[in-house]
Amino acid sequence: MSKKKFCSCGKLIGFNETCSCKSNKNRNEYQRNYYQKNKETLKPLSSARWKRLRPLIIKRDRGICQRCFIKFNVINSSNLQVHHIKPRIEYPHLMFEESNLITVCKTCNLQLGLKELDFEPAIDLEKHDFDFKL
Repeated sequence: MSKKKFCSCGKLIGFNETCSCKSNKNRNEYQRNYYQKNKETLKPLSSARWKRLRPLIIKRDRGICQRCFIKFNVINSSNLQVHHIKPRIEYPHLMFEESNLITVCKTCNLQLGLKELDFEPAIDLEKHDFDFKL
């Protein structure tokens, strides 16, 4: 079985391969098309409210990917993103709801996509109680 990796665009490719999105022409075209198709759903992510909330969620989650920590017992603090547990496209009213947000790394965020979490969060997202066991 050959090793695979996820490209930053979300495509699964061979470990030593370069994704087609990496050429400047394809990348710029991909980004333009993606933005045009998703303009309205991307707009809240550039709001001042989101820019204030995002670092608070990462701090609440101790600055580590919750999925890597819980599922794989790995402490990963690079390329952190805030994931919407219930997708913001389907649940726009939960966009800024702290109990619907969790810190994950970029790879985990791409792997989770719009699917349900495949791990049980170590913190009570409602109460913001930490229950870390290192």
